Amino acid sequence: MRGCCVYARLMVEMYLSGMDTKTLAEKSHVNYASLRRKMRGIAPFRLDEATRIRNALECSLPLEKLFERVEEPNAPR
Repeated sequence: MRGCCVYARLMVEMYLSGMDTKTLAEKSHVNYASLRRKMRGIAPFRLDEATRIRNALECSLPLEKLFERVEEPNAPR
């Protein structure tokens, strides 16, 4: 199974801003299906996408913190 990591801080910022994945995709102009794949770690985020996502969230965190990959405890390797 793919998606061995998760973007925990991104999920927290989405929660704090009251945005679900679909709304974030619309506001950041990232394709919804692509955003879901990227959030599961299946595909990488491009710099321009990451910047648009941070702007849509109105987040001041550095991109490195917002998109830090965190290993899931029981994820297959």
